[in-house]
Amino acid sequence: MTARSGSSRARSARGLPIGPGAPRLNVIGCGRAARVVAHLLCDRGMATPGALVNRGLASARAAARFVGGGSPVRTLAEAGAARLWLIGTPDDAIGEMAIALAASGLLRRGDRVFHLSGATPAEVLAPCRDAGAAVAAVHPVKNFSDPAMAVRSFRGTWCGCEGDARALRGLEAAFRALGARTFRIDPAWKPLYHGGGAFACNFLPVLIELALACEERAGVARSTALAMFEPIVRETIDAIFRQGVAPALAGPISRGDAGSVARHLAAMQRWDPAVAQTYRALARTAVGVVASLGRVAPDRLAATRAVIDAPARTPGREPRGPRLSATAGRRRATRRRPG
Repeated sequence: MTARSGSSRARSARGLPIGPGAPRLNVIGCGRAARVVAHLLCDRGMATPGALVNRGLASARAAARFVGGGSPVRTLAEAGAARLWLIGTPDDAIGEMAIALAASGLLRRGDRVFHLSGATPAEVLAPCRDAGAAVAAVHPVKNFSDPAMAVRSFRGTWCGCEGDARALRGLEAAFRALGARTFRIDPAWKPLYHGGGAFACNFLPVLIELALACEERAGVARSTALAMFEPIVRETIDAIFRQGVAPALAGPISRGDAGSVARHLAAMQRWDPAVAQTYRALARTAVGVVASLGRVAPDRLAATRAVIDAPARTPGREPRGPRLSATAGRRRATRRRPG
């Protein structure tokens, strides 16, 4: 690791010291996001690699190789003190690790402890605060499935931050020095913030799976349907970020075409009522989005809303073919691949 030129107490935009004065970083839980963040901080000279604590020593060793240094250990007792602690465990273990760290006697006044979760507030680290440390959470809005790629593409990543002001001052500046764009989150609504990300990202593949299932039931091969949807899905995503959400919305609801919506729902209800229920929930939001533009006559929107809100009819005799289910969806996804 090469320190930047200048004083050994130089700081990353008034954040963490750079070079020989950089704080030792201990990592608890060597998941992919934690590896990426630790690598970036250490590679840029904003931290020096310390202990990498993981129940599986092989994983800790792999993390040390990825980070570029550090001591792979199994327990906190082997970790030693550090000025900077990153808890990189799954969400449901963060609180447990915070209690263990606070009880370990390793924390000193002035230390910083942070985690990377988007759903769990920094307050889960309160035991560490009681032991003298400042606590925070920094959530990179990023896909970490390929850690090496995440390192290369980290610049420009948005990072949601909340926690103690004393911890945030240094951490936000450090992440900005890595090229991130930081913003603040209201911790009282943090799970809602993270849930919004699920709508924007996690559910996109789910919506595509629903679309493919509809096409398959209508006799279109899955590979053909996926190829058919690719251009229009990409065009829609591009339009959202070029024009805005409401102008990018197309289809029958955007035109106030109540008749088409009614036919969609009738077919879905006949095939799989659960799919129809999902369509209704999304369609209600779509009507509100269209109304915000003021381009569709109110009576047409009212008629569309009435169709969406009408009680579902009991489905009649269903044509042969399986209904969509989680099991069937997974089986199709593994059996058929796009050509």
